[in-house]
Amino acid sequence: MHFIYGLANGNDLETERLWRQRFPRRHVTDRKMFERLHRCMCEMGSFVTNMHDTGRDMSVRTPQVVEDILQGVGDRPDISTREVSRAVNVPHSIVWRVLRDEGLHPYHVQKVQALIPADYVPRVEFARWFLQQLAAQPDFSTHVLFTDESTFTREGISNTHNLHVFF
Repeated sequence: MHFIYGLANGNDLETERLWRQRFPRRHVTDRKMFERLHRCMCEMGSFVTNMHDTGRDMSVRTPQVVEDILQGVGDRPDISTREVSRAVNVPHSIVWRVLRDEGLHPYHVQKVQALIPADYVPRVEFARWFLQQLAAQPDFSTHVLFTDESTFTREGISNTHNLHVFF
């Protein structure tokens, strides 16, 4: 790079001839690119620029937008990032960045069964009641719906397969 740049000395035709002679199948790079690289190296000491901090989303990511995103997730922890994006009218990626910056990550809900000591008495009472019903009506158990689901709503049995909550 410096070899070609150093030989240019304002003579673009000579530089192009040397480039084509050494690299016959490659594109001739513009002289301005080498000037920018040289200036970048002198000013910053490196060719690397931080492309992630370009400030592109700062016009969209105002304190009010951040507050609205956090409020939406705070009100409904099971809300999707796309729903928040539509509600606040910002790109989906901005919602993800705000949540990540605030240390919020989606948590997949898992159902677990745990009994506590206070559950013992109601369970015994239910078992006794059920035995009484069987004694009075032998086919009583055929009229009972047994399920392993423990949460019922008006909309039906809750499905936590795709449920994520932000914590």
